[in-house]
Amino acid sequence: MSTPTDTTSPLGPGAGAGAETAVDSTLYYKAVGSIALYFTTVISALVICIARTRFTASNAIYILIAVSSLFITWYYILSFFQNEYVTLGSDLNRFILESDLFVQAYAIVTNTLPKWWWSSQLLLLTGTALTCWSVEGQTLRLEKESYNATKTASQKKAKWTPTWWFVLLGFFGSMSVGGPLFLAQLDPNPKATRAQTRTVPFLLAVLILLGEVSVIATPFFPSMSREFTLNLIATHFLFLVPSLLTFNPEHHSKGLFSTFSLPRLYFILSIIGLGSHMFYTAPFLFMPIMKPMVLYNALFFNHCQTSISADMILNNVLAAVFMLQSSKQLKKLNVGIALTLALPVLSVSTVLPLYLGWRERQLVVKKTVRDEKKKT
Repeated sequence: MSTPTDTTSPLGPGAGAGAETAVDSTLYYKAVGSIALYFTTVISALVICIARTRFTASNAIYILIAVSSLFITWYYILSFFQNEYVTLGSDLNRFILESDLFVQAYAIVTNTLPKWWWSSQLLLLTGTALTCWSVEGQTLRLEKESYNATKTASQKKAKWTPTWWFVLLGFFGSMSVGGPLFLAQLDPNPKATRAQTRTVPFLLAVLILLGEVSVIATPFFPSMSREFTLNLIATHFLFLVPSLLTFNPEHHSKGLFSTFSLPRLYFILSIIGLGSHMFYTAPFLFMPIMKPMVLYNALFFNHCQTSISADMILNNVLAAVFMLQSSKQLKKLNVGIALTLALPVLSVSTVLPLYLGWRERQLVVKKTVRDEKKKT
């Protein structure tokens, strides 16, 4: 004869409920901690990046883009948070416990083709941005170290802000805030020429390209699934690590610690951007159901989508400004104008790395036989 299963906790009546309450309490405080860490990171990164900004006339446009992005993107991000709060019955405890805002936001902007069309351009651009920030950040570090070496202990020394602060601001704030603030800390009149093209550690190139692969894989995972979340974490990890590396972009080596040509890496990133853009644009050109108007409507699907789309558009503006300014310095403004006009057609994730690779080669001065004779 079977007997009823005793569901009473061995710790006594009510112990099960107490354990459940303890679990809920633990989850609650973990959620509160995550939210607090998120906003602490964003605000700290923003303050530090602003503190290193060169407030000059030449950087005014970058500062304007950063301020515009900060207000536009975060208006929609906070509106998204508010909508989630209302959806959960305006219950703060439920909002903290049940909402997974970071993963949810990523899922919202990637779960349909029109939304992915906008988001993929920004996410693929991240590989180019992180490559540029890492290289220029290390170049700036070496310049400041060289400058500080000429100063005595009593003299004021130049400070360098690690690139990963700008990366954190771009990841958790918006790329169109971190990007212009990063450019605004650089010398508006950089070193005009180099003896050879710069390089990056082979590890950095691998991490960046794996990050691009992770981005490309995003729409193939079910939204909010475990695989989707793990891929999201992998994407951010692969893009963050390069900013933590210390290296000399002027150094070339082979073997175990080999380096990878910077122009070549930019060219590969441009090909990836072009391939992705063509693949996801084709349905809107050749399939009757996917009309271009659908892309416009996707901009306003929800506040989260509007925020990331605005981020992408502002990054287009930033890329255009940078290309026009730097091509003018190279006395080849026509190249900057041509590529700026190509942005809406080929996407920023295609055009910007193409320009950066071209620019890197333009900064190299090739020694001629006549130059060698002058030296002797």
